[in-house]
Amino acid sequence: MKIAIVRKKYNPFGGAERYIHLLSTHLVREGHEVHLFANQWPAGQDGGVIFHRIPMIGGLSLLKVWSFALAAWVVLRRFDADVIFSNERLFVQDIFRASDGVHRTWLHIRMRHASVVKKLSLAINPLHWSVRFFDWYILNQRAFRKIIAPSDFIKRDILQTYPHVREEDIHVIYNGVDLDRFHPGNKSRYRDMTRKELGISETDRLLLFVGTGFERKGLRYAVESLRYLPDNIFLAVIGKGRTQFYKTLAEEIGVQKRIRFLGPVEGVERYYAAADILISPTLYEPMANVILEALATGIPVVTSRDCGNAEVITDGEDGWIINDPADPREISLRIKTAMEKARDQEMERRTRKKAEQFTLQRTIGEITDLITSAVKTR
Repeated sequence: MKIAIVRKKYNPFGGAERYIHLLSTHLVREGHEVHLFANQWPAGQDGGVIFHRIPMIGGLSLLKVWSFALAAWVVLRRFDADVIFSNERLFVQDIFRASDGVHRTWLHIRMRHASVVKKLSLAINPLHWSVRFFDWYILNQRAFRKIIAPSDFIKRDILQTYPHVREEDIHVIYNGVDLDRFHPGNKSRYRDMTRKELGISETDRLLLFVGTGFERKGLRYAVESLRYLPDNIFLAVIGKGRTQFYKTLAEEIGVQKRIRFLGPVEGVERYYAAADILISPTLYEPMANVILEALATGIPVVTSRDCGNAEVITDGEDGWIINDPADPREISLRIKTAMEKARDQEMERRTRKKAEQFTLQRTIGEITDLITSAVKTR
């Protein structure tokens, strides 16, 4: 098959890019001709994949969204692919992977938690209207042949929001995790050294927050939960984003000495190994790779019902589910309960066993099967 895969930009810390790299190199090994259409992708990441640069106007996000979609439309119309597998919102695709969920839903959730001024800003922002337009165009105008949803949570959201989509259009394919890179054995290699670097003793407890998009992933409420937790519980924050708001908030509630803002890091597996719990009180999350990575390392997670991962977690066994991610008191109660079991060998066994259900091989195999099916029915 001649397969076109579309992804706007490479992010060295992005789970989506890692899975695209693995998927594309797997398809090449299977004998397919794979073409990657992107604005940026580094040399050395090809694995036999043929790279095509899609021009995109920099600067404003609005210009990036429209310029990339229009340029991709022009280029892909002239490209004789058997199947177009898009990880972006485009005018044309055979398979649309809805990895970001439904923007309209996220915008409504964001409005509920915003100030009056922020609500007005969100309402008139042309970027949000543009992203909503692309969702409407792709889903209601059926500019696809098959849809991949990363969870049942997102599948239900699409079906409820866009009535022209049929249930049989959507295939739920969960993300996969690198079980060799993220492993309980990392604890013996990295735990003591990493905790020492962070200034945290073995008797202290460490919460880990990983991810970009701090607002959507609920960092504010993770920070606020510290005021209801014992002084020996610390929080390490990893990810790209503006941190000043969260630093100011931490100072206002007197927990700034218990937080480590680390920015984006390489070798994130070291920090999973050092942590006791992954905390992810997300307001809206289709499916978080970081949760699978934590489970694979053998540490439990505390996340919200508004996260696709919640449907694969057994509450109280390998993780704890928050009903209201904007309630720091509830978050703190779940953390306290989780801390009682976090270091048990049985907890490590259960979390690892759960992660082993979500291998990269399974994810890539299911996507490959769907691509093959799309070609046969074309």
